[in-house]
Amino acid sequence: MITRRGMLKGGMGVAVGTVYSGTLISFLTGCGSDSNSQEIVEVMPGGLMVVNPTVCVSCRRCEIACGWNHEGDSSPTLARVKVERNMNYGPHGVQFDYEIQRGECGDKTVVPSTCRHCEVCTEVCPQQAISTNEQTGAKVIDEERCVGCGYCADKCPQQVIKVVRSKMKAVKCDLCNGKPACAQVCPTGAIKFYNWEEAEAALEQYEKYTGLVS
Repeated sequence: MITRRGMLKGGMGVAVGTVYSGTLISFLTGCGSDSNSQEIVEVMPGGLMVVNPTVCVSCRRCEIACGWNHEGDSSPTLARVKVERNMNYGPHGVQFDYEIQRGECGDKTVVPSTCRHCEVCTEVCPQQAISTNEQTGAKVIDEERCVGCGYCADKCPQQVIKVVRSKMKAVKCDLCNGKPACAQVCPTGAIKFYNWEEAEAALEQYEKYTGLVS
């Protein structure tokens, strides 16, 4: 099993088509994995959006910037980055012990959900409408092929893909061609775009804080 350190030390030199398994699955999808897992994730050039939940103040500027940049509408509901879902009670919703869970009604910390550009949506799309931008590593949707079936949204591990009803097309983060609008407007630096060489420390902090990776 390849380690995070071994993978990330390869930096931007990671070749297209190189495949890793194990703990990287957990990083990119948020789903657990073990040494017997048959799942694979293809690591592409570019980088990864990583959130530092300890400095997010839930201002939601990232959602506004994302919606405006992609749809010309500042409504947070159109954003590819999701703060609203986690804002009050955290990513797991209302729990019996909500006061010690994430969110403003719990421990006051908010963990925005961002696309990790894994292979899930690409693999499940029946129209083959999702492909990889080889310059950024982002998974992007071809709206001409997309029929708005919502299958990618249903299977997204992070639940950050949605179907916009007004045009019946799925939308997701495309990393804004390597200059994500959400990161540019974040007043605290909670959301940043890291290349693979710089992502290690941020990923380790994220997994340690959220407990997504065992």
